[in-house]
Amino acid sequence: MPITDFPVVLQIKDPLHGYIGVSEIEKKIIDLRLTQRLRNIRSPAGTHLVFPGVDTSVMGRMFGVMYVTEVFVEHLDGSLEEVEKARLASMMFILSFGPWSNVMEEYLTTRGDDRRRMATLIAEIGPVADILNDSSYSVTEIKNLITKGVPIKGIRVDLLTTPINPELVDNLERDAYFAGVEYAQLEFRRLFDATRIAKNKMAFQRGAMYTLDSYLSASGNMFDAVYYHKTARAAELMLLRMLDEAGSNFIPFPGNDLEGFMFCDDLTSHDILLSVQPEDPENMRTAQRLFIDYRKRNLIKLASARTIANEEFLAGLKTADGLFSVENEIAEMAGIDPQNVFIDYPDRLSVAYYPGRHNMDDLVFYERGSGGYEFWPVDDLSEMARAFKRKLKTIRVYTTRGYRSKVRKVADEFLKNVDEPM
Repeated sequence: MPITDFPVVLQIKDPLHGYIGVSEIEKKIIDLRLTQRLRNIRSPAGTHLVFPGVDTSVMGRMFGVMYVTEVFVEHLDGSLEEVEKARLASMMFILSFGPWSNVMEEYLTTRGDDRRRMATLIAEIGPVADILNDSSYSVTEIKNLITKGVPIKGIRVDLLTTPINPELVDNLERDAYFAGVEYAQLEFRRLFDATRIAKNKMAFQRGAMYTLDSYLSASGNMFDAVYYHKTARAAELMLLRMLDEAGSNFIPFPGNDLEGFMFCDDLTSHDILLSVQPEDPENMRTAQRLFIDYRKRNLIKLASARTIANEEFLAGLKTADGLFSVENEIAEMAGIDPQNVFIDYPDRLSVAYYPGRHNMDDLVFYERGSGGYEFWPVDDLSEMARAFKRKLKTIRVYTTRGYRSKVRKVADEFLKNVDEPM
Protein backbone atom coordinates (compact mmCIF):
# COMPACT_ATOMS: atom_id res chain seq x y z
CA MET A 1 0.00 0.00 0.00
CA PRO A 2 1.62 3.28 -1.04
CA ILE A 3 1.80 6.00 1.56
CA THR A 4 -0.27 8.31 -0.66
CA ASP A 5 -3.33 6.14 0.05
CA PHE A 6 -3.40 7.28 3.66
CA PRO A 7 -6.36 9.67 4.24
CA VAL A 8 -4.47 12.83 5.26
CA VAL A 9 -6.36 15.87 6.57
CA LEU A 10 -3.40 17.58 8.26
CA GLN A 11 0.38 17.53 7.95
CA ILE A 12 2.82 17.97 10.81
CA LYS A 13 6.46 18.95 10.15
CA ASP A 14 8.86 16.64 11.95
CA PRO A 15 12.63 17.31 12.13
CA LEU A 16 13.45 13.66 11.38
CA HIS A 17 10.80 12.43 8.99
CA GLY A 18 9.65 15.57 7.22
CA TYR A 19 5.90 16.08 6.81
CA ILE A 20 3.79 13.47 8.59
CA GLY A 21 0.17 13.08 7.56
CA VAL A 22 -2.64 12.85 10.11
CA SER A 23 -6.09 11.32 9.53
CA GLU A 24 -9.42 12.81 10.59
CA ILE A 25 -9.85 10.57 13.64
CA GLU A 26 -6.24 11.14 14.69
CA LYS A 27 -6.70 14.91 14.39
CA LYS A 28 -9.72 14.79 16.69
CA ILE A 29 -7.71 12.90 19.29
CA ILE A 30 -4.74 15.28 18.91
CA ASP A 31 -7.00 18.25 19.66
CA LEU A 32 -8.00 16.80 23.06
CA ARG A 33 -6.61 18.22 26.29
CA LEU A 34 -5.20 14.82 27.28
CA THR A 35 -3.10 14.83 24.09
CA GLN A 36 -2.05 18.46 24.25
CA ARG A 37 -0.63 17.92 27.76
CA LEU A 38 2.08 15.79 26.09
CA ARG A 39 3.69 19.04 24.93
CA ASN A 40 4.71 19.59 28.55
CA ILE A 41 6.12 16.13 29.27
CA ARG A 42 9.83 15.55 28.64
CA SER A 43 10.98 12.18 27.43
CA PRO A 44 13.27 10.70 28.65
CA ALA A 45 12.75 12.58 31.88
CA GLY A 46 16.35 13.23 32.98
CA THR A 47 18.39 13.22 29.79
CA HIS A 48 18.17 16.99 29.21
CA LEU A 49 20.31 17.55 32.32
CA VAL A 50 23.20 15.88 30.48
CA PHE A 51 22.40 16.68 26.85
CA PRO A 52 20.69 20.12 26.80
CA GLY A 53 19.42 19.63 23.24
CA VAL A 54 17.32 16.63 24.29
CA ASP A 55 14.44 18.84 25.37
CA THR A 56 12.03 16.63 23.45
CA SER A 57 8.36 16.34 24.34
CA VAL A 58 6.20 13.24 24.20
CA MET A 59 3.94 15.18 21.81
CA GLY A 60 6.68 15.43 19.19
CA ARG A 61 7.65 11.83 19.78
CA MET A 62 4.07 10.66 19.15
CA PHE A 63 4.03 11.78 15.51
CA GLY A 64 7.35 10.09 14.79
CA VAL A 65 6.20 6.80 16.34
CA MET A 66 2.93 6.88 14.38
CA TYR A 67 4.81 7.49 11.14
CA VAL A 68 7.46 4.80 11.70
CA THR A 69 4.68 2.37 12.71
CA GLU A 70 2.96 3.11 9.41
CA VAL A 71 6.16 2.38 7.44
CA PHE A 72 6.72 -0.81 9.45
CA VAL A 73 3.23 -2.19 8.74
CA GLU A 74 3.51 -1.25 5.07
CA HIS A 75 6.72 -3.26 4.80
CA LEU A 76 4.88 -6.22 6.32
CA ASP A 77 2.42 -5.86 3.40
CA GLY A 78 -0.30 -4.59 5.71
CA SER A 79 -3.47 -3.18 4.20
CA LEU A 80 -4.63 0.42 4.52
CA GLU A 81 -7.00 -0.65 7.32
CA GLU A 82 -4.18 -2.44 9.16
CA VAL A 83 -1.97 0.65 8.86
CA GLU A 84 -4.73 2.85 10.29
CA LYS A 85 -5.31 0.42 13.17
CA ALA A 86 -1.60 0.19 13.94
CA ARG A 87 -1.24 3.97 14.01
CA LEU A 88 -4.20 4.29 16.38
CA ALA A 89 -2.78 1.60 18.66
CA SER A 90 0.62 3.32 18.73
CA MET A 91 -1.15 6.60 19.50
CA MET A 92 -2.92 5.04 22.51
CA PHE A 93 0.39 3.74 23.84
CA ILE A 94 1.99 7.18 23.61
CA LEU A 95 -1.04 8.78 25.27
CA SER A 96 -0.45 6.45 28.22
CA PHE A 97 2.63 8.41 29.31
CA GLY A 98 2.29 10.56 32.40
CA PRO A 99 4.47 13.27 33.92
CA TRP A 100 8.19 12.42 33.82
CA SER A 101 7.40 9.80 31.14
CA ASN A 102 9.72 6.80 31.67
CA VAL A 103 9.99 7.44 35.42
CA MET A 104 6.21 7.49 35.79
CA GLU A 105 6.01 4.26 33.78
CA GLU A 106 7.99 2.40 36.46
CA TYR A 107 6.08 4.04 39.29
CA LEU A 108 2.68 3.09 37.85
CA THR A 109 3.67 -0.38 36.63
CA THR A 110 4.82 -1.44 40.10
CA ARG A 111 1.34 -0.37 41.31
CA GLY A 112 -0.61 -2.26 38.66
CA ASP A 113 -1.12 0.41 35.99
CA ASP A 114 1.32 -0.46 33.20
CA ARG A 115 1.28 1.15 29.74
CA ARG A 116 -1.05 -1.45 28.27
CA ARG A 117 -3.62 -0.98 31.00
CA MET A 118 -3.26 2.78 30.74
CA ALA A 119 -3.77 2.72 26.98
CA THR A 120 -6.84 0.52 27.43
CA LEU A 121 -8.34 2.91 29.99
CA ILE A 122 -7.78 5.86 27.65
CA ALA A 123 -9.53 4.05 24.81
CA GLU A 124 -12.58 3.04 26.81
CA ILE A 125 -13.20 6.03 29.09
CA GLY A 126 -13.76 9.70 28.33
CA PRO A 127 -13.30 11.78 25.17
CA VAL A 128 -11.22 9.26 23.22
CA ALA A 129 -13.98 6.66 23.60
CA ASP A 130 -16.50 9.21 22.30
CA ILE A 131 -14.36 9.86 19.22
CA LEU A 132 -13.88 6.15 18.57
CA ASN A 133 -17.62 5.47 18.89
CA ASP A 134 -18.33 8.19 16.31
CA SER A 135 -15.86 6.61 13.87
CA SER A 136 -15.77 3.38 11.91
CA TYR A 137 -13.87 1.76 14.77
CA SER A 138 -15.36 0.53 18.02
CA VAL A 139 -13.84 0.88 21.46
CA THR A 140 -13.71 -2.92 21.73
CA GLU A 141 -11.76 -3.15 18.49
CA ILE A 142 -9.15 -0.63 19.63
CA LYS A 143 -8.86 -2.34 23.02
CA ASN A 144 -8.13 -5.63 21.23
CA LEU A 145 -5.36 -3.91 19.25
CA ILE A 146 -3.84 -2.73 22.51
CA THR A 147 -4.16 -5.96 24.47
CA LYS A 148 -3.74 -8.59 21.74
CA GLY A 149 -1.79 -6.80 19.02
CA VAL A 150 -2.50 -5.63 15.46
CA PRO A 151 -3.69 -8.47 13.17
CA ILE A 152 -1.40 -8.69 10.13
CA LYS A 153 -1.15 -11.69 7.82
CA GLY A 154 -2.34 -14.27 10.30
CA ILE A 155 -0.52 -13.10 13.44
CA ARG A 156 -0.98 -10.30 15.95
CA VAL A 157 1.90 -7.85 16.15
CA ASP A 158 2.26 -6.40 19.63
CA LEU A 159 3.65 -2.90 19.11
CA LEU A 160 4.99 -2.74 22.67
CA THR A 161 7.03 -5.94 22.53
CA THR A 162 7.79 -6.75 18.89
CA PRO A 163 11.60 -7.14 18.58
CA ILE A 164 11.70 -5.05 15.38
CA ASN A 165 10.11 -2.17 17.20
CA PRO A 166 8.82 1.02 15.52
CA GLU A 167 8.70 3.00 18.75
CA LEU A 168 12.29 2.06 19.59
CA VAL A 169 13.45 2.94 16.06
CA ASP A 170 12.00 6.44 16.29
CA ASN A 171 13.25 6.93 19.85
CA LEU A 172 16.80 5.92 18.94
CA GLU A 173 16.98 8.26 15.97
CA ARG A 174 15.22 11.13 17.75
CA ASP A 175 17.27 10.94 20.94
CA ALA A 176 20.56 10.60 19.04
CA TYR A 177 19.65 13.55 16.81
CA PHE A 178 18.79 15.91 19.66
CA ALA A 179 21.60 14.71 21.92
CA GLY A 180 24.06 15.35 19.10
CA VAL A 181 25.56 11.85 19.23
CA GLU A 182 26.26 9.50 16.35
CA TYR A 183 25.28 6.19 17.88
CA ALA A 184 21.97 5.57 16.09
CA GLN A 185 22.64 5.80 12.37
CA LEU A 186 19.82 3.45 11.35
CA GLU A 187 18.63 2.41 7.93
CA PHE A 188 15.21 1.65 9.32
CA ARG A 189 13.57 1.19 5.92
CA ARG A 190 16.14 -1.47 5.10
CA LEU A 191 15.53 -2.99 8.54
CA PHE A 192 11.81 -3.15 7.87
CA ASP A 193 12.32 -4.34 4.30
CA ALA A 194 14.21 -7.39 5.60
CA THR A 195 11.40 -8.20 8.05
CA ARG A 196 8.42 -10.31 7.10
CA ILE A 197 5.78 -12.60 8.49
CA ALA A 198 6.55 -16.14 7.38
CA LYS A 199 4.80 -19.29 8.58
CA ASN A 200 3.11 -17.30 11.35
CA LYS A 201 6.46 -16.03 12.62
CA MET A 202 8.11 -12.62 12.70
CA ALA A 203 11.14 -13.38 10.57
CA PHE A 204 14.24 -11.54 9.38
CA GLN A 205 16.14 -12.17 6.18
CA ARG A 206 19.33 -14.06 6.97
CA GLY A 207 21.27 -12.27 4.26
CA ALA A 208 20.56 -8.92 5.96
CA MET A 209 21.92 -9.99 9.34
CA TYR A 210 24.31 -7.00 9.32
CA THR A 211 21.27 -4.69 9.22
CA LEU A 212 19.80 -6.37 12.29
CA ASP A 213 23.16 -6.19 14.05
CA SER A 214 23.35 -2.48 13.23
CA TYR A 215 19.93 -1.96 14.84
CA LEU A 216 20.95 -3.92 17.94
CA SER A 217 24.29 -2.13 18.11
CA ALA A 218 22.60 1.28 17.86
CA SER A 219 20.19 0.43 20.67
CA GLY A 220 22.99 -0.95 22.85
CA ASN A 221 25.17 2.11 22.24
CA MET A 222 22.33 4.50 23.06
CA PHE A 223 21.72 2.57 26.26
CA ASP A 224 25.36 2.92 27.30
CA ALA A 225 25.83 6.53 26.23
CA VAL A 226 22.42 8.12 26.84
CA TYR A 227 19.72 6.05 28.55
CA TYR A 228 21.93 4.58 31.31
CA HIS A 229 24.21 7.61 31.56
CA LYS A 230 25.14 7.88 35.23
CA THR A 231 24.06 11.53 35.56
CA ALA A 232 20.82 11.16 33.62
CA ARG A 233 19.94 8.21 35.80
CA ALA A 234 20.82 10.16 38.95
CA ALA A 235 18.18 12.71 37.97
CA GLU A 236 15.61 10.03 37.16
CA LEU A 237 16.26 8.18 40.42
CA MET A 238 15.56 11.41 42.29
CA LEU A 239 12.27 11.83 40.42
CA LEU A 240 11.37 8.22 41.18
CA ARG A 241 12.15 8.71 44.87
CA MET A 242 9.86 11.78 44.91
CA LEU A 243 7.05 9.64 43.50
CA ASP A 244 7.75 6.82 45.97
CA GLU A 245 7.70 9.31 48.83
CA ALA A 246 4.62 11.33 47.94
CA GLY A 247 3.35 10.48 44.47
CA SER A 248 -0.17 9.66 45.61
CA ASN A 249 -0.38 13.12 47.21
CA PHE A 250 0.09 15.01 43.94
CA ILE A 251 -0.52 12.51 41.10
CA PRO A 252 -3.94 10.77 41.01
CA PHE A 253 -3.76 7.06 40.29
CA PRO A 254 -5.23 6.59 36.80
CA GLY A 255 -7.21 3.52 37.83
CA ASN A 256 -9.04 5.66 40.39
CA ASP A 257 -9.14 9.03 38.63
CA LEU A 258 -8.17 8.81 34.97
CA GLU A 259 -9.42 12.33 34.21
CA GLY A 260 -7.36 13.77 37.06
CA PHE A 261 -4.26 11.87 35.94
CA MET A 262 -4.72 13.02 32.35
CA PHE A 263 -4.70 16.63 33.50
CA CYS A 264 -1.16 16.21 34.87
CA ASP A 265 2.06 17.01 33.07
CA ASP A 266 5.58 17.98 34.13
CA LEU A 267 4.52 21.57 34.78
CA THR A 268 1.64 20.69 37.10
CA SER A 269 3.93 18.38 39.07
CA HIS A 270 6.56 21.12 39.33
CA ASP A 271 3.97 23.64 40.50
CA ILE A 272 2.59 21.35 43.21
CA LEU A 273 6.03 20.44 44.55
CA LEU A 274 7.21 24.06 44.62
CA SER A 275 4.04 25.08 46.47
CA VAL A 276 4.52 22.72 49.42
CA GLN A 277 4.18 24.54 52.75
CA PRO A 278 5.84 23.84 56.14
CA GLU A 279 2.56 22.54 57.55
CA ASP A 280 2.19 19.93 54.76
CA PRO A 281 2.94 16.23 55.43
CA GLU A 282 6.58 15.24 55.92
CA ASN A 283 6.61 13.08 52.76
CA MET A 284 5.60 16.10 50.65
CA ARG A 285 8.31 18.22 52.26
CA THR A 286 10.85 15.45 51.54
CA ALA A 287 9.70 15.34 47.91
CA GLN A 288 9.99 19.12 47.69
CA ARG A 289 13.58 19.08 49.01
CA LEU A 290 14.52 16.48 46.41
CA PHE A 291 12.80 18.45 43.68
CA ILE A 292 14.54 21.71 44.57
CA ASP A 293 17.89 19.91 44.41
CA TYR A 294 16.85 18.36 41.09
CA ARG A 295 15.95 21.77 39.63
CA LYS A 296 19.28 23.22 40.77
CA ARG A 297 21.06 20.17 39.35
CA ASN A 298 22.35 19.29 42.80
CA LEU A 299 22.01 15.64 41.90
CA ILE A 300 22.82 12.53 43.86
CA LYS A 301 26.33 11.21 43.21
CA LEU A 302 27.57 7.84 42.04
CA ALA A 303 29.41 6.22 44.96
CA SER A 304 30.01 2.69 43.69
CA ALA A 305 29.43 0.52 40.64
CA ARG A 306 30.12 -3.12 39.91
CA THR A 307 29.19 -5.63 37.23
CA ILE A 308 27.25 -8.41 38.93
CA ALA A 309 26.43 -11.91 37.71
CA ASN A 310 24.61 -13.21 40.80
CA GLU A 311 21.19 -14.03 39.32
CA GLU A 312 19.46 -14.42 42.69
CA PHE A 313 20.66 -10.98 43.80
CA LEU A 314 19.67 -9.40 40.48
CA ALA A 315 16.21 -10.95 40.65
CA GLY A 316 15.76 -9.61 44.17
CA LEU A 317 16.50 -6.05 43.05
CA LYS A 318 13.51 -6.20 40.69
CA THR A 319 11.07 -6.36 43.61
CA ALA A 320 10.24 -3.29 45.68
CA ASP A 321 11.01 -5.14 48.92
CA GLY A 322 14.30 -6.50 47.58
CA LEU A 323 15.45 -3.10 46.36
CA PHE A 324 14.55 -1.41 49.64
CA SER A 325 16.30 -4.17 51.59
CA VAL A 326 19.59 -3.58 49.74
CA GLU A 327 19.35 0.20 50.09
CA ASN A 328 18.55 -0.18 53.78
CA GLU A 329 21.44 -2.60 54.38
CA ILE A 330 24.00 -0.34 52.71
CA ALA A 331 22.65 2.68 54.60
CA GLU A 332 22.85 0.80 57.92
CA MET A 333 26.43 -0.26 57.21
CA ALA A 334 27.32 3.36 56.38
CA GLY A 335 25.46 4.70 59.43
CA ILE A 336 23.16 6.99 57.44
CA ASP A 337 19.43 7.33 56.74
CA PRO A 338 18.19 4.95 53.96
CA GLN A 339 16.71 8.00 52.19
CA ASN A 340 20.29 8.87 51.26
CA VAL A 341 20.96 5.63 49.36
CA PHE A 342 19.75 4.91 45.82
CA ILE A 343 20.31 1.65 43.92
CA ASP A 344 20.13 1.49 40.14
CA TYR A 345 20.25 -1.47 37.78
CA PRO A 346 20.13 -1.56 33.95
CA ASP A 347 16.84 -3.31 33.25
CA ARG A 348 14.49 -1.38 35.52
CA LEU A 349 11.44 0.08 33.80
CA SER A 350 12.45 3.69 34.34
CA VAL A 351 15.46 3.15 32.05
CA ALA A 352 14.10 4.42 28.73
CA TYR A 353 15.61 1.44 26.89
CA TYR A 354 17.90 -1.43 27.89
CA PRO A 355 19.22 -4.41 25.90
CA GLY A 356 16.73 -7.25 26.20
CA ARG A 357 13.68 -5.06 26.69
CA HIS A 358 12.31 -6.56 23.47
CA ASN A 359 12.73 -10.33 23.44
CA MET A 360 14.79 -11.44 20.45
CA ASP A 361 13.48 -14.99 20.95
CA ASP A 362 10.29 -13.71 19.25
CA LEU A 363 12.26 -13.23 16.02
CA VAL A 364 13.86 -15.82 13.71
CA PHE A 365 16.18 -15.65 10.72
CA TYR A 366 14.81 -17.08 7.50
CA GLU A 367 15.93 -18.14 4.04
CA ARG A 368 13.63 -19.25 1.29
CA GLY A 369 14.90 -21.92 -1.05
CA SER A 370 13.50 -24.54 -3.36
CA GLY A 371 12.30 -26.53 -0.37
CA GLY A 372 10.45 -23.59 1.20
CA TYR A 373 11.32 -21.54 4.26
CA GLU A 374 14.16 -22.47 6.57
CA PHE A 375 14.41 -20.81 10.01
CA TRP A 376 17.14 -20.27 12.64
CA PRO A 377 16.99 -18.74 16.13
CA VAL A 378 18.43 -15.24 15.94
CA ASP A 379 20.99 -15.77 18.69
CA ASP A 380 22.34 -18.87 16.91
CA LEU A 381 23.74 -16.61 14.19
CA SER A 382 23.95 -13.10 15.58
CA GLU A 383 26.68 -12.31 18.10
CA MET A 384 24.90 -9.05 18.94
CA ALA A 385 21.70 -10.92 19.83
CA ARG A 386 23.69 -13.29 22.04
CA ALA A 387 25.32 -10.33 23.77
CA PHE A 388 21.87 -8.97 24.63
CA LYS A 389 21.28 -12.08 26.73
CA ARG A 390 24.31 -11.46 28.92
CA LYS A 391 23.71 -12.08 32.60
CA LEU A 392 26.20 -9.46 33.77
CA LYS A 393 24.52 -6.26 35.00
CA THR A 394 26.21 -3.05 36.11
CA ILE A 395 24.74 -2.18 39.51
CA ARG A 396 25.21 1.37 40.76
CA VAL A 397 24.94 2.85 44.22
CA TYR A 398 24.24 6.58 44.52
CA THR A 399 24.08 8.80 47.55
CA THR A 400 23.37 12.40 48.47
CA ARG A 401 26.10 15.00 48.86
CA GLY A 402 28.24 14.60 51.96
CA TYR A 403 27.97 10.81 52.22
CA ARG A 404 29.90 9.72 49.16
CA SER A 405 33.07 8.49 50.87
CA LYS A 406 31.11 6.60 53.55
CA VAL A 407 28.82 4.93 51.05
CA ARG A 408 31.59 4.14 48.57
CA LYS A 409 33.52 2.11 51.14
CA VAL A 410 30.62 -0.04 52.30
CA ALA A 411 28.97 -0.33 48.85
CA ASP A 412 32.20 -1.51 47.21
CA GLU A 413 32.48 -4.24 49.83
CA PHE A 414 28.79 -5.12 49.67
CA LEU A 415 28.75 -5.51 45.88
CA LYS A 416 32.00 -7.46 45.94
CA ASN A 417 30.48 -9.92 48.40
CA VAL A 418 27.33 -10.57 46.31
CA ASP A 419 29.23 -10.96 43.04
CA GLU A 420 29.71 -14.46 41.71
CA PRO A 421 33.25 -15.54 40.80
CA MET A 422 33.79 -15.54 37.07
